[in-house]
Amino acid sequence: MTVKFSQGLKQKMKPCKSKICKACGLYLNQLPVLDYVQNSNIFWVGLSAVQFDEGIEQLPLSPTTRSGALIDCIESKLKDDISFYKTNIVKCLPLKDDGKIRYPLEHEMEKCFPNFEFELNTLNPSVVFLLGKQVSTFVMKRFGIKEIALSENFEYNTIEIDGTFFVPIHHPSYILVYKRKLLNSYIKNIQGICRKLAISQFQCFE
Repeated sequence: MTVKFSQGLKQKMKPCKSKICKACGLYLNQLPVLDYVQNSNIFWVGLSAVQFDEGIEQLPLSPTTRSGALIDCIESKLKDDISFYKTNIVKCLPLKDDGKIRYPLEHEMEKCFPNFEFELNTLNPSVVFLLGKQVSTFVMKRFGIKEIALSENFEYNTIEIDGTFFVPIHHPSYILVYKRKLLNSYIKNIQGICRKLAISQFQCFE
């Protein structure tokens, strides 16, 4: 099996330490949250970092969160064949004036987008899952695709761009709150996409 490998992304992640990142000011709330990297067949892409208590390991889409735990469940039966990397469009923490977390603003997403591009170019994943309508719309618009629809029966469309498959899907938090009865279907369909687009692709190179 052929896999992609990159060491020390945290040291390579120069855009997160540049003026591009500091321009939005969110790093003052919490420093950029990045995943550890070995292999990166599949990306999970969320919106922005959550707030971490002291002593908790800071990871994007952390399994200590409900959404991260669901993603971890999806990965559980695939980890022998597929490697995963988690990230957010906005690496830092957006906060309101009262200290409560908020959605990132458009200009904050724009400022941080070069960091995501750097991750894509460095790790070159086969599949990129875009979590939720906001992330999907923002990323696809950057590639010239304006209309994004999320299938209610979880038969998600895949969009191939320069050899990478982008897959807009419902955010795990949406499933856990509004579609919990369909949780198993959500999990199985996404696992099926992983097997079809990631495992089969790498088997072609064996």
